[in-house]
Amino acid sequence: MTTEAIGLLFIFLLWISYRLRKVGSREQDLPPGPPTVAIIGNLDIFPTVHPYLKLTEWAKAYGDIYSLKLGPKTVVVVSSPRAVRECIDLRGSTMSGRPYMYGVELIYGDAVDLVLVDYGPTWKALRRTVRDALSGEACMRHLPIQHAEATQLMYDFLENPQNFYTHIYSIVEDIDNDMRLIGDLVKPGGTPPIELIPILRYIPERWAPWKAQAREVRALQRRLYFGLLDLCIDRVDNEKRNGCFIEDVLDHQEEYGLDYEKIAYLIGTLMVAGADTTAVYLRFFVACMATYSDVQARAQQEIDSVIGSSRTPEVDDIDSLPFLKAVINEVHRFRPTAPLAIPHTNTVDERIGNFVIPKDSTILLNVWGIYRHEDYFENPNEFLPDRYMRSEYGTKPGVDTTGLRNDYGFGAGRRICPGMHLANNSIILNVMNFLWAFNFNVPKDSVTGEPIAIDLDNNTLDLTLGPNPYECDIKPRSEAKANMIRARFAAAGSTFALFDNQTTVNETSKSK
Repeated sequence: MTTEAIGLLFIFLLWISYRLRKVGSREQDLPPGPPTVAIIGNLDIFPTVHPYLKLTEWAKAYGDIYSLKLGPKTVVVVSSPRAVRECIDLRGSTMSGRPYMYGVELIYGDAVDLVLVDYGPTWKALRRTVRDALSGEACMRHLPIQHAEATQLMYDFLENPQNFYTHIYSIVEDIDNDMRLIGDLVKPGGTPPIELIPILRYIPERWAPWKAQAREVRALQRRLYFGLLDLCIDRVDNEKRNGCFIEDVLDHQEEYGLDYEKIAYLIGTLMVAGADTTAVYLRFFVACMATYSDVQARAQQEIDSVIGSSRTPEVDDIDSLPFLKAVINEVHRFRPTAPLAIPHTNTVDERIGNFVIPKDSTILLNVWGIYRHEDYFENPNEFLPDRYMRSEYGTKPGVDTTGLRNDYGFGAGRRICPGMHLANNSIILNVMNFLWAFNFNVPKDSVTGEPIAIDLDNNTLDLTLGPNPYECDIKPRSEAKANMIRARFAAAGSTFALFDNQTTVNETSKSK
């Protein structure tokens, strides 16, 4: 090798060394954060189990807006209402993207998921469709089936209380499988870091179990989603409409610019996301009522004074139940179902105060940290519904609540969940029914008779945070109410008849 060639090689190696030295380092204008290590940044300390806990701990040390470096990638964590408003709510046009996730690419390919699709014309068309179909006013049309489903759940609790945990999520078994498998693939560590080491993309499937799992999820989704759409199309063609929102979408399909596949995935996305978030909320609600019996008794007393025993609750009753509204908000705060929401990304460099957030950063909405923020909430780790009796957002007296909301679990900015009205109606109906109809108590040891506490920290985080299976003693509050539940369930048959086979998977669907 000539002296000139050796010199060029030396210069090249110096350049590579310089470039690698900067990889993983925090740029000067970034928000502060934990110390980084060359090349890997904070990868060695990034939490993969219940990450919201560590991210909240770091927020106390580094501030409401701080940064992490995952190799060359930048993650910005926002942990206060003011930070969310500044970073996301006021920058909708540039902070509404979704970061690239290899697990999502494996599952969906060219298919479109409303929650995970990047910001752009396709997302806008889907969002407009759902906004029209599931607005607050439109959701009132869906109350009959929501009442029937809530009655079904009361009946299941009454007849088989031991299986309450599965009753809460009994719509379609495939939905539960779908959420679990997707969660396994998109959570930290679910797939290799393709963004950092692209060559890992080409590992053969026999050595890449995540690829086989993604193929399984995709096949399950297409069978389920396309089957449901085919059932709806058949009903419309045979003039057997039942008023479901997909009928409105089909009627305006050309106007919305959606093809068969987009509509099918829209059905599946809304059904899966809605069923999962509502189910995990209700499981936490039951656990909290059994654990905090004084709160349960007070809420039941309020319900009894407003609704009485001669009828079951209606959704409008919630306006006359201020303490129950406080309980609902406190469960949302105490155990948010989406403690880190769904990540955002920015399409341009953004200056936030003295910081610059570079284009294509991942923005994490730290819902857990917001609702544990000691500047806003007194004793944030305690379950205290009365905080919402003293102020709209449950905050300390005199706190500036600019930007604060009680529903961060539904997201923020332009990506806030468009189905939140429907989900809130379902939650309200079910929690009113639960407390009107049943007493919830912690179980007792079969030998000693001592109460067995429910561990409210025994949770699993996939796409949502939910309690692992637990035992609860559930009994009807009176025989009269038990008989009323049976009568209401029998009467709901006519409503259910309109939706017969609604969740039956059509094996001859157009899935591929």
